[in-house]
Amino acid sequence: MAAPAPGSPETSVLAVGARGDWAPSPATRQGVQGGRVVFVDFGRGKVYAVTADGEEVYTFDSIEDLVGKLSPNAVVIDSLPGKLQKSASELATTGITFLRLKNLGKLSEERKNNGVKKTDENDVRLLKTLYHQHPDLFQPLFTSPEELEVRALTEMWVELAGQRKAARRARTTTEDPVATETYKTLTRLINRLAKRIHEKAMVLPLYRKAVEELGLKGPTLAYIISHDAIALTALPRDKLAVRYAMIDRNYRKRPLRSRLLILLACTAVLNGHPRYSQIYQHYRQKGKRHWQAILRVAKRLLRDLRQLKEDGQQTQKAGPPA
Repeated sequence: MAAPAPGSPETSVLAVGARGDWAPSPATRQGVQGGRVVFVDFGRGKVYAVTADGEEVYTFDSIEDLVGKLSPNAVVIDSLPGKLQKSASELATTGITFLRLKNLGKLSEERKNNGVKKTDENDVRLLKTLYHQHPDLFQPLFTSPEELEVRALTEMWVELAGQRKAARRARTTTEDPVATETYKTLTRLINRLAKRIHEKAMVLPLYRKAVEELGLKGPTLAYIISHDAIALTALPRDKLAVRYAMIDRNYRKRPLRSRLLILLACTAVLNGHPRYSQIYQHYRQKGKRHWQAILRVAKRLLRDLRQLKEDGQQTQKAGPPA
């Protein structure tokens, strides 16, 4: 995908830096390690939970009690009992993401393959293992109307951007005034749509934090976050790198999310973003070619998006890579 001209509204990047301050998560402040992503199983009138970074199984009287003690921003479950639907939906409005196993048979299959007895404690540990090994087996339990609207608008933007690319190619091979008019019309519509997407996406917490903490904005960022916010906040770094095709291998065709991430990195460098242009120059000075340096920027950008915190703090400090 070709990079747009500097300052192009459809993938514009704010020329502001990222804050480097850090503060412990609510879970850490309460003495519970891990905490941000929690794996949960319901049984015997209790709620069983294990954190992403721990092995100990915690027991709570209710899902509200769990949220109050562990302060997760993502809760991974195998299924949700009907009597807890209302509580979970109310918690979802506070920004907590609930992920459900698509096929319950996968958990029993995992139990059988590992020769593990069926208990609530074992099930919640197996759920954690299954999630880390096969994150695509899970899906969101709740999706906000705002997120769905941003998804629809960004998908339209991707389609129009492809049409404009074809119109631009046609304009260079013919002098027909209709070809020129088509290109100009599509450009005008894309620019208007880009502004609208930014306005709508500011409602999404992760997009807003990316604007405030990283100085990024635009349809490419909005597409990635509205379609993949759960993966960005819940997947470990290595799994996320594979998902976005950022590992060292030759790709015949990168997935759309990977191409958009690279486009966002290109735009950041073209617009002289103080953080990402510095990273680009760092790798160029080390002898990397343009494409190799852009990929390094894309990798760092993906890492920064993953490290954005719901409380407005970012663990990654600004500056060149170590």
